[in-house]
Parts: sequence; structure tokens; C-alpha cells
Amino acid sequence: MITPRFSVRQDETSVYVEIHAPHVRAQTIEFDVEDDQFKFFANPYYLRLTFPGKVVEDEKSTASLDAASGNITVALSKQNPGEEFANLDLLTSLLATRREKEAESSQSKRPFIEEVGNIDSTLQEAYLDEEFDWELPQQLNNDSLLKEMYGFNQQYSGYLTHVHSTANEINEVENPENDTAEKRRQTRIACEDAKFDEDYYMENYINDEFIQMLIQQKSRFCTALQQQQANEQSAVVDQLAAQVDQLLSTGDPKSSTELKGAVEFTDDEKKIMLDLPRKTHIIQNKQSVYLGLVDILFAYLLDQRINQDEFTVESTWAIGAVSATLSNLEQFTSLRSTVVACFRRGLAYPLYRNWELCEKVLEDICNVCQLGRRAILKVFLQIKGLFDQHDIYYIYSKLYIDDYCVWLQTTASDKIIGSLAHKLHRLEVEKDEIGWELDAYEDLALMTSESDMEETGRPNAEDLAVNSEQSLGLEIAQDDSSREPMIEVLDKPNASQNATESCQNGVDSRSSANVDLSVPAQAPVSDLLALEDKSAEAQSKIKKPLIEIID
Repeated sequence: MITPRFSVRQDETSVYVEIHAPHVRAQTIEFDVEDDQFKFFANPYYLRLTFPGKVVEDEKSTASLDAASGNITVALSKQNPGEEFANLDLLTSLLATRREKEAESSQSKRPFIEEVGNIDSTLQEAYLDEEFDWELPQQLNNDSLLKEMYGFNQQYSGYLTHVHSTANEINEVENPENDTAEKRRQTRIACEDAKFDEDYYMENYINDEFIQMLIQQKSRFCTALQQQQANEQSAVVDQLAAQVDQLLSTGDPKSSTELKGAVEFTDDEKKIMLDLPRKTHIIQNKQSVYLGLVDILFAYLLDQRINQDEFTVESTWAIGAVSATLSNLEQFTSLRSTVVACFRRGLAYPLYRNWELCEKVLEDICNVCQLGRRAILKVFLQIKGLFDQHDIYYIYSKLYIDDYCVWLQTTASDKIIGSLAHKLHRLEVEKDEIGWELDAYEDLALMTSESDMEETGRPNAEDLAVNSEQSLGLEIAQDDSSREPMIEVLDKPNASQNATESCQNGVDSRSSANVDLSVPAQAPVSDLLALEDKSAEAQSKIKKPLIEIID
């Protein structure tokens, strides 16, 4: 049977279901209404919806068929007029059976597997009240007798057996099927240390005009959040869809469009939601799932801010590479370690690597989380669209994105997401937590920039690299000891050629920055001495006009 496209809306007394079922005849259509469940059948289409409240089929209930468009509109009366049915725009949750609804409800109250004995009171309170201490470290189960699992909720294995035989440039795990969580974490840190380029960082720190423009740009999520907060002050109901409808008639048009685009699903997104697998998740580690959400959001929002809310051909790779969850199958245990990992990868992988830019993306995550799980779901639907279209990276939709899209509609908690946004807003990350000497590199970049501005009026990117090597302990000839080697190098006829060949062979010749290759290679020592005399004469001429003016 085929599940048709559909949408659901409501008013105070009725629920309206619009079904797109082309090429059906009116006499073959069947409806069934029982308590909170509505069923539709017209060969080859079948649809079963479970509403949050009860509906009845009475004299006010109607059904109409538009044969031209293939749309069927059904109006069902609410058993309790005035009752607000929540989450009617989360289509996957409407498709769940009653048994699945009961399972989700019981899971939200307590874990399916309870530990008998002494349980940490903080963890027990988190399960019951859904209030997490986001800094609470948790131990991962690394039992060597169990096969290593990965993916959403640690429920997959075998999908990355041959990952190294494909052109997967996102994966950094050496042996995904057998590496433990701790081994994957160590590999991730080693890859980040190797990828970080201090010269790249200093260049982006000095020449940051375009980066500052990206930072100052107001994101669509910030605009949507501001309008939502303004609308909440005068809203009569808490249902976000109703807030949008009211805003469209009374609010600012531009801001209304931003809010509508942030929380209202398009037809393409509704189609993707209908194609999602029907699952009920028994979450083993809630905190790890929410922290993975933060990590993937950071990667997506960083790419969006860099590309000014547009996707590029590199966006799929960029999101996967910056996200430690996708690239290293990471299982985070605390909010701070998650944000530190986000900053490290944000300074090592993307096109622009800037500390302030990472801080701005962290603000963007807070805005998205405050908008609620609908805004987060729209983000993940966009990520799913990117990965599904890639010949290699589609596997990450199967491992993570699909399940996140289902989970956000069914069992994700708005209360926990709100708590997460609050904690992120108050979280401050220091540069020394990253593990790289960022402050030293920034000071060095400023010193080099000031020196170059005095001499040429603009900073020299090559000097940044040279001074970076000097700060790492490379020995450079100083004062008198450097003059004799300079003459020796210049007397060699192939000095310039050798320097070029060393760069081509991967040897960094910038440590020979004191050698002036602009002088001809065959210049004799006498010519050099003559140049020094001319230089002294020029310096004396600079002082002479000053004496004449005084006289």
C-alpha cells in the first residue's frame, strides 16, 4: 500500500485532514473514525493517523474530493471543542500506532531498563524530571566482549567495514568496526592536532575583514527568534503554528517570513518526513544523543554562516568533516567537551578559521534551540537532503540523520532542548582549553603585522610563516654571525636555484629568510663592500638637511 501525502490543520472545533490521492474514484474511498484514530483507504492508498486527542464523526463532519487536483479534504469534529491538538505538523508522530504512542509515553517517564541498587541521585532525578546536569561526566561501556557499535543511539555496526576502499574523505577512524570509543576519541584529537595550521590561523586573524562581515551578519534564526519572543507576549495559545498565522496578519512582513521559514515545513520537507522509517527509539544514553545534536548543529551553522545561508558543492563534506559525531563516530559525555571539540574542528577544517566566528556559531545554536525542535528538525531535514544526494556520504543519513529526524518528532523533549540552550548561552570556552597556543599565535601575528605596516603599509603573509617558525625554536643567524654565512651563500652560483628546489621538494626554506637572493649570485665581495659604503653615504645625507635647517 502507498502512504499518500497529507497535511493536518485545526481550529477550535474541528480537525482538517487534506490527502493527496490522485486517480481515485469517489465510490472506492473509505473512512473510519475511532476515538483518536482516523483511517483512510482508497486502493492503492492507505493512511492511518493517531491524533493527540479524540475526534468524532457527526453531522458537522464532511469530506470532499477535487478530481482535478486529486485532493481529498476531510473535516472531523473534536470530541472536546476548544481542545488544542499539539504537534499536528510533525507528520511522523501522527503515523505512529497507539502501541508506539504508549511506548513513547512510558519512555519519557522512566528508562526501560532500571538498575537495581544504589543509583546516583543526580542521574535518577535527570531521568524523572528531564533536568540534566550537562557537565556530569558519564562512563562509556567499552566491554571488549561486545562488538563495537556506532551511529545514533549506538545501534549500528557493519556499515563501515569497507569505508577505506571508498573515497570517503569524512571518515577519520582507522578501524570503525573494532575501535573502542576511547580509541576513536584519541584518533580524533591526533587528527585535529595534525590538521591545525598556525600560519592559516594567523593569516585569518590578521586579514579578517570578510570574516568580520560574516560575524556581523544577522542569521535568519536570530531574526526568527526575536519575532517569536515578541509574538509570545501577545499570543493567546502556545501552539507555534497559531502564532505564525496571527503574525502573518499583524506582524512585520520580513520578520514574519523569517519565523515562518524557520518553523513551518515546506511540501518537500513533508515528503521527506513521510519517507522516514517508522521507528520507536529506546534511548540508552539520552545525554549523548542531545550532545551529538549540538555537534551536528555546529557543523551545519558554521557552513551556513561561511557561505551566507547558501549551500555549495563542498557543504556536504564541510558539515561531515567539522562534525566529530560524523567524522569520528564520537560519543560525547559532557557539554563542555562537546563545545571544545566543535571549536577545535572549527579552527582546523573549514575555509575560514577564526575564534570569534566559532563563538558566533555557538550563539546561532542557542537561537535554533530556543526556537524549538521544529526549527532543529528543519535543519536536519536539510542536512538529510544534502547527504542523501551524495554517492558516498549517504551512509551518514542511515547512521545518524534519519534517526535524528524521527527522534525529534517523537521522543525529543522541548524541556531538555530549552535547558540545553540555556546552558550553551552561559557556557564560556577559554582559548587555553583548545590545546593550541592561540594567544601566542595572535600576539605574534600582531607583531608581524605592525612591523610590515611600518615598512610597506600592508602585512606580509610570508613573514607570518617565518616568525611562526622562529617562535617554535628554529635557529636563525643573528647580528655578526649572520654576515659571514650570507657572503658564503651569495658566492655560490646556484644558491637561488637550490632554494627553489628545496621548496619544491617539500623542505621549508623560510628559515633562510635572512638571505637576500635579490643580489646576483656571482657578485664579488668588493661589490658588497661598495654597497655598504653607499648605504652609509645615504644615511649621512638624510641627516645633513636637518643641520642646514638649524643653521
